[in-house]
Amino acid sequence: MAVACKECYWCARHVGGINFWANLGLLIVKLLGGIFGQSQALIADAVHSLSDVIIAILVIVGLKVSSSPPDEDHHWGHGNIEFVVSAIIGVLLVCTAITITIVSLLSIIQARFYNPGAMAVWAAAISVVANEIMFRHSLCAGEQMDSPVMIANAWENRADVYSSLAVLVGVFGARMGVVILDPVAAIIVGIMIAKNGLKTLVSGVKGITDSSFDNKAMLSQIRKLVLKKNGVIEVGRLRARKTGQKVWIDLEVIFESEMKVAEVKKIIDSARKNVIDKFERIGDVVIVSRIPEPQLKEI
Repeated sequence: MAVACKECYWCARHVGGINFWANLGLLIVKLLGGIFGQSQALIADAVHSLSDVIIAILVIVGLKVSSSPPDEDHHWGHGNIEFVVSAIIGVLLVCTAITITIVSLLSIIQARFYNPGAMAVWAAAISVVANEIMFRHSLCAGEQMDSPVMIANAWENRADVYSSLAVLVGVFGARMGVVILDPVAAIIVGIMIAKNGLKTLVSGVKGITDSSFDNKAMLSQIRKLVLKKNGVIEVGRLRARKTGQKVWIDLEVIFESEMKVAEVKKIIDSARKNVIDKFERIGDVVIVSRIPEPQLKEI
């Protein structure tokens, strides 16, 4: 898990707001560019930006809810809301992709072609640059904070970069006389959005269903950290689950048979503190002790 700096926390807090206002601006730019520049691909990309605005709102809400502390109804906190939001983002992207693709295919079948203007070219170029900046910002913050919803949002922005590039090529090609390239570019946009949406949906569903945490390097370090404690023979079961940005550890520690209850408790408390201090964003560490025969001695 990456160690986040002070600036990372600032970026993480503002990911949703930056994406909301930037995508709202791009929605207006693309819609005006598509209408006045007569570009079907750019209008399709504007629809994509509309879904991005909705996604940005979901990101803001998801991050706010996931940061809420544990309560009586949610002992492990509210982090899973990030996976729920990721799944919703995936569904929205797939629906957007299907709509764009169907409309574009109908345009080709019905031979409804337009010759885009220069305004469409500039709007597509602005979209490419803006989405790449948002991608880098959101991915950096997401990786540093280990946030599923931020990372999902980042790759949605990268999909926007590719879709806007496709629009740029389609619009430019249409202006050169190959008018079919504009709706073809819109279909390519739809395919790219669908691919990214499915990936985001699968990631969200895995998180919701408590798919096992697969950071083998981190689990190996935890095992070594616990094994260093005097009186520890072996680490038995070692499991981890990810809840939003937090990781919850559950392990079984086998102690020497002559250990006293008080000694075991002291080692468990120390091991738990060491693991929490060593790694950022640990939700909690639950350690179960097991001592082979003979039984525990009385204190």
